[in-house]
Amino acid sequence: MKKRLTLTAVFAIGFILGLTVMNLFHLHTLDRLYRVQNQLTNQLLDKELKLERLNESIQSNKASIVKNLIVDVEFEGNLLLKDEIQKNIHFYMADLVGRELWRVDGEMIYKILEGRIFEIENRQVRLRVQYIIISEEIRISVKAQMIEKL
Repeated sequence: MKKRLTLTAVFAIGFILGLTVMNLFHLHTLDRLYRVQNQLTNQLLDKELKLERLNESIQSNKASIVKNLIVDVEFEGNLLLKDEIQKNIHFYMADLVGRELWRVDGEMIYKILEGRIFEIENRQVRLRVQYIIISEEIRISVKAQMIEKL
């Protein structure tokens, strides 16, 4: 009887330790999934905001309006940094979606982005505008370069 109780206790302790070790090994996967979920939530909120602005603009006026903003980032390096750069550019240009085309100033867009320095993860990144296409879909292409700290 004692042997059976001892075996059950050892099994239970082993089971609990096994679950703990398994959780430790899968902790990085859970962190990555939480980051992906956060990123997708931010994208969803951005899309909902765009949709709301478009609907307001369509209801108030039948003029040509900006329906989408596409940012192309040319960056040789970490893809997560590239995503952060793209997110920062979207932050600065988000107000363009839903505006009437005649109110969009290409020179203003150029001046906002050209030479701008972002600090991302304690690194500095400088932007150079390659081209801006303004139509119902604004397309902005930038080249991002890391700035070497002296």
